[in-house]
Amino acid sequence: MKNKRMLVALLSAAVIVTTGCATSKMSSAPMASQVKHSVSVIALAPGGGLLTDAVGIELANRGFTIIDPSSTSSMMVRLNLDEIEISRPEGLAKLKDQGIDAFLIVRAAGGYDQQPQSASVRMNSTHNGKLLAGITWQNGYGGMAGSPADRIMRKGLSESAIATALSERVK
Repeated sequence: MKNKRMLVALLSAAVIVTTGCATSKMSSAPMASQVKHSVSVIALAPGGGLLTDAVGIELANRGFTIIDPSSTSSMMVRLNLDEIEISRPEGLAKLKDQGIDAFLIVRAAGGYDQQPQSASVRMNSTHNGKLLAGITWQNGYGGMAGSPADRIMRKGLSESAIATALSERVK
């Protein structure tokens, strides 16, 4: 009887541990068609915060030329574009005229620990306006917020693997 109770307790603990933790998750939009042009220069949309900067650095480490959000913002002022217009075909064409191959928008929601909780990423071609890559990402969790298990499961900015997924889609 004692062994049976111990077995039940161990199985219950295993169920709690396995259902109380989850690794980070990522999903990608299906590619409508292959990239018909090379992507080497990517402009980062302003307003994406630290995650945009981290994705930009990781993409630069993979050989892309990155136009940082403040430079993109200055370019938008020069080209007389606002946040909505820049994502439209006319705005993307103006970016293409500036030598930019793709426009990347990163939006993130922060978690309780200053790490990102979730992100949505969209990269559009400046050549034809089509979606080159669309990714959603959610950080992992484990147990109670702030617990040692939770800290182990959560990823930092550079560990999110968003840049890896993006570069695989456009290279």
